[in-house]
Amino acid sequence: MVWDAPITSPKRNDKWRAGQQYMVKWETTVAGMKIPPKTPGTITLGYRQGSSMNEHLQWSLASGFDLSTGHVLVTLPKDLETRKRYIIVLFGDSGNASEEFTIVGTK
Repeated sequence: MVWDAPITSPKRNDKWRAGQQYMVKWETTVAGMKIPPKTPGTITLGYRQGSSMNEHLQWSLASGFDLSTGHVLVTLPKDLETRKRYIIVLFGDSGNASEEFTIVGTK
C-alpha cells in the first residue's frame, strides 16, 4: 500500500508567519485503509514560482514522526521570504503536496 495521505492543514487561504510553530495535519485513512502505527514520515516546505509546478523543496521541517497520528508540530524557519505559493509536502512512501498557502516572512 502506498501512503500518500491528503494534507488537511495548511489550506489555500491560510497565512502562516516565519519563525512560528504550526500543526500540519493529514488524513490517516487512505483508500479505505488506516495508516499502520509506526509508519515514518517526513515534512518538507517548498514553494512554486510563476507557471512552473517545480516544488522548490528547500526546508526539512520534521522527520521520523509517526504518520498514523495524522499531525505533527513544525517550526518554520525565521528567515523565510513572504510568498503566496508555499506548499507543505508530506512524504511516507510517496509524496503529497498541500494546497498553496501564504507565509509572511521576515525578509
